[in-house]
Amino acid sequence: MWVWWIPVVWAISTPWVGFTTTPQWHRVHLVPLSDPADKPRDVIANVLLFVPFGYSAAGRRGTRSGFLFALGAAAAVSISAEASQLFSTQRYPSATDVAAAVVGSAIGAAFRKIVGLL
Repeated sequence: MWVWWIPVVWAISTPWVGFTTTPQWHRVHLVPLSDPADKPRDVIANVLLFVPFGYSAAGRRGTRSGFLFALGAAAAVSISAEASQLFSTQRYPSATDVAAAVVGSAIGAAFRKIVGLL
């Protein structure tokens, strides 16, 4: 299921308006939660978006490697989605979104482990 979740994340994260050919590096925020545009509801939504991703991605490997795979895959998917926002005049690529994706994936992977222990 996690493979199918990638297009969902990209569809949600891709800017559909405001494209430009010039990367908007000045809009990038590399420190999580440092951007005034970071709103708690957006952070929570990003975390929740990646919980099912982490749950699914962690299931195909051993406990530790599955957990690490889920975190790495979430970071890679989120970074690639944020990269598309570099070419938007209306979106803000942010480390907050990447961090929220990793946290959400960790929650999902941990839940998978807990369910597996029951």
